[in-house]
Parts: sequence; C-alpha cells; structure tokens
Amino acid sequence: MKDIQKTKRLPGLDIVRSLAILFVVAQHFNLNTEFRQTVFDGTNLFFQGMCASIFFVAVPLFLLLTGYLNINKQLSFGYYKGIVRVLEAYLIYSLLTIAYRYFVNGEHLSVLLWIRQILNYEVIPYGWYIEMYICLFLLIPFLNLIYKCLDTQRKKQILIVTFLALTAIPISLNWSATQLFPAYFTSLYPVSFYFIGAYIHEYKPKFRKLWLCVILIILCTVDPVFNSIVHLREGFVSLFMIRNGLFNTITAVIVFLLFYDVDFKSKMITKISLLSLDMYLCSWIFDNLYYTYFKAHYFESQQQFFAFFPIIVPLVFFSSFGVAWLREKVNWGIKKITSFWDIGKQLTIEK
Repeated sequence: MKDIQKTKRLPGLDIVRSLAILFVVAQHFNLNTEFRQTVFDGTNLFFQGMCASIFFVAVPLFLLLTGYLNINKQLSFGYYKGIVRVLEAYLIYSLLTIAYRYFVNGEHLSVLLWIRQILNYEVIPYGWYIEMYICLFLLIPFLNLIYKCLDTQRKKQILIVTFLALTAIPISLNWSATQLFPAYFTSLYPVSFYFIGAYIHEYKPKFRKLWLCVILIILCTVDPVFNSIVHLREGFVSLFMIRNGLFNTITAVIVFLLFYDVDFKSKMITKISLLSLDMYLCSWIFDNLYYTYFKAHYFESQQQFFAFFPIIVPLVFFSSFGVAWLREKVNWGIKKITSFWDIGKQLTIEK
C-alpha cells in the first residue's frame, strides 16, 4: 500500500490501489453480516455472491502493485529505511485502536497485554496484512535478484507457473482430505503475486479489455451458480473463488490488467491511493462502530443488502479517509513546526 512512485505518477496504478482499498472495505460487509450463514436463494443473494467474488481480489491487487513498483529495488540501507513509514503508521493506529477498544468497547486489558497484542499484530484485527507485508518487504531485494537472473521471458513465465503450482493450485484443487498437489508452501502466495506484478511491469501484456470484462463476469458467477445448484439450502460456499486460489488469482490479474494502464487523472483518486495504508489500518474502528450500531437498530437480514450496503460501506470508507487525511495534515504541521524550529536555532547560532 505504500509502494508509491515518487517521480512520475501512473494514474492507472492509483486507480488499482483505490479499487483495492474500496474492495477491502466492501468485503468486510460480508464479514460483519450473516452472508455466509444465510440460506443461498434468490437474485439478491446471487448478486451478493458475485460481489463477494470480486471483493476477494483486494489483497492480491495490493500485492500485484508491490511487485509492479518494486522490481527495480536493490539491497541497500536506504531501501530498508522505507519500512519505517509502515511501522510508524501501524504504531499510531494501534494506539488509536487501543483507545477505541478501551473507552468505547470497554476492553480494560493490562499494559503488558496491549503491548503483546501490538507485537503480535492483533491489536488491530486487520493487522495480519502488516505482518505479511513486512516479511515480503524484507525479501524484495532478494526476490528481485532471482527474477533478474532469469534472462528470458520464457524462464520468468516458468518461475511464475512454478510458484502458482506451489501456492494457488493446491489451494484450489486439494479438496477435503484428498491432496493432489503438495501444499506445504501455500503461504508463499504473496511471492506469487509479487512475481506476476513484476512480470506485468516488464512485459506490459496486452489483451482486449472487452474480453477481459467477459471473463471477469464469468469468473464472478461461477461460485454463485454452483451454490444455487448444489448448496441451495446452505450458506454461501466459496468452492472455486477461494482466497489466493487459482480462480482468485486469475480474477485479480484481470482487474489489474483492466486498470493499470488507464490514463485517467483525478486528485481524489490520487489522494485515496496515497492514504490507502492509513485507511486500511483505521477501517476496523469504523467497521466495529457502524456495524454494531446498524445491526443493533436496523439491520435484520441479508435480504437488506441493497438498503444498507450503499450506506455502511461509504460511511466506513470516507470515515477512514477522513482520519487518514487528518493524520496527513497533522504530520505536515509537525514537519513545518520542526522546520521553523531548526531555522530559528540556526539563526541563533549564527548570531
């Protein structure tokens, strides 16, 4: 989320990143309601199933962006200093989340337990992404060496297919107790997305976007159709569009290819893109606040999707944006004050 180019901004990448953070917030609607416990029947639930399939690509989009933007990073002290911004943001929003959980939710834990939750990336329930990103960040210079050592496009394609065989394919094709593919390295899926992003950066593959849209729609209907036929009296089951599985990977790549080279500039989209990490880290507070309130007073069943999804998701999205924007302004003010202070000290010394 922090892989923002400092030189020439690519508006298409800002669109992808903005879509990714929007999909994160939208996906949490299903997590905070009874979508997966509701009998899957009717047009309403079918549409929600399609939405669930597309929202699943949120994290893969961020990982594809990481590969696209970092493929030329090299092993250096300056590179590793970049992680400070991520850790700073995580610490600030961890303290903000502790304040919310303490004063609003009444969670009166000891200082030691709060510190333990921060170190375990648990104080923010969505903190797992930060832990994963830090690990990937540390590996990036070495992943780049591996990628650049392959001197042909064919070898790089084999590298990607190999990682998909280790990660996405076992997740998708190993059903129940039957293991058709070795599944020991499925947790390496961030590396798979990283190499795909790097490959797109280097070769800029071109496809007709109309056909990409058609394939995307088909992929998003696979699970809803299956659930309509087989699991009509049960909750929604993601059988094909499994998180980080093969279908989910293909869907994420299609969404990326649809938008990454779009030349549409918008100050709002750029700002959302720049603040996406902050928005992610503070979104849990607003998820907890709004969903708790709406479920207690208004939201009764998943059939009310069309009434409450357009209300709650924008509320969480723009509330998170507001807090992220405020933090940016506070940081700007602190830097200005520090700058004036340094100038004053220098003038005093010169006198």
